[in-house]
Amino acid sequence: MKLGWWRLRRLIRLLSFRPLPAVLLFGGMTLASNVLWFGTGLFIGPLPGVVITLLTGAGLAGALLALRRGRCQLAGLAVLIGFAVLIPAVALIAYRLKTGVPILMHDGAYATEEAMRALLTNHDPYGFDYSQSSMRLWHWYVNYPLPANLFHYVYPPLTFLLPLPLFAAAGALGLPFDVRLVFLAAAGLAGWATIRLPWRWEWRYVTLAALFLDPLFYLPEGRNDILFLAAVLLGCLAWERDRPVAAAWAFGLGLAFKQFAIFFVLPVGVALTALWLRGRLSNARLAAALAGMVLPLGVSVAPFLAWNASALWTDTVGVVSGTAHPSLPIDGFGLSAVMVALHLLPDKHASFPFGLVQAAVVLPLLAWGLPRVWRQPQLHRVLQVAAPTMAAALVCSRYFNDSHLAVVVFLLILAGLSRRGAVARLSKSPVLARAA
Repeated sequence: MKLGWWRLRRLIRLLSFRPLPAVLLFGGMTLASNVLWFGTGLFIGPLPGVVITLLTGAGLAGALLALRRGRCQLAGLAVLIGFAVLIPAVALIAYRLKTGVPILMHDGAYATEEAMRALLTNHDPYGFDYSQSSMRLWHWYVNYPLPANLFHYVYPPLTFLLPLPLFAAAGALGLPFDVRLVFLAAAGLAGWATIRLPWRWEWRYVTLAALFLDPLFYLPEGRNDILFLAAVLLGCLAWERDRPVAAAWAFGLGLAFKQFAIFFVLPVGVALTALWLRGRLSNARLAAALAGMVLPLGVSVAPFLAWNASALWTDTVGVVSGTAHPSLPIDGFGLSAVMVALHLLPDKHASFPFGLVQAAVVLPLLAWGLPRVWRQPQLHRVLQVAAPTMAAALVCSRYFNDSHLAVVVFLLILAGLSRRGAVARLSKSPVLARAA
């Protein structure tokens, strides 16, 4: 039994952290996705769809050829990402700007634009009735009964505050705007941070493939999870470059974009405190780092707490957790969907204390992991605690959708690669090995 489990773990490691399996898996899935969404010509027309499909196939073949020849591997992957992700994103944005139809645009991205429009007309985006906006005409919301999404904005304020200046400037100048342009810029920043990581090229390659080529997290649709992931990657880069204060601010920025980033902030705080007690971080730097972990969220949330705290809490916590009515229906791939499928819950609108289940799973993981971060305050320990804990919390939540699954897969891969990097550094340095 132990031998079989060891072999399974070794197989997973070999397949998860090598460029060829990564590009075959994620690149192949993206090719299949582009064939489905574009190759049929159903959405943006047959000619653009065929072109996108052929370019994606050519990009995948080029990436495989670069790996086979052992030269320009990252450049080959960049071309594949450009063909498979960037060109479809530009095509969808151009189609929308030309026709006004938000084909294949994620409802969260559309809701973010409506939230900015509400704020600029002096309406609180939280508690706002989006059924009275153009979102009501969006193709997901033309049927009855109206879903809860039309009455709540479930994302933290920084999600719409970040693109707000560009949105306002475009409106003042009479120019068209698509929030996916901001998300693509964040994706570019995430890619830059990954390239700059002091890791072997193979590990950066796998990170880029998992980030950009997973069709469950399809960037051309405008999934705002990229804002959180970009912040996490910037935090990893800063930590690896021995800049813990900058890393703390980056992880704090991630918390301002996604509530579940709390599982990164907690181990980072433990690691910083451990460094301070060992004399490796001054009082001033510790204070600056701790401030960076809470100020982005605090500053962005404070105005809306003062405006209508109840609406903010209901939209960002109550609706998602099922403690407010109407709540988001149970959906996705997690425990909640399994319970509905097994008829342990009567329907997808049923109430259930998933928060208690999350606490029962998360608290033991934190109790197990945080002491390890304290003993060894390094990035790989932070990620080894944060990624599985966040994954467990999401799996046990009311709503665990496809982009959440993609985020979990990416962060688990990132944690594994970070550990491999730490092991490689220890093996090269007997002094570090003895210190660890």
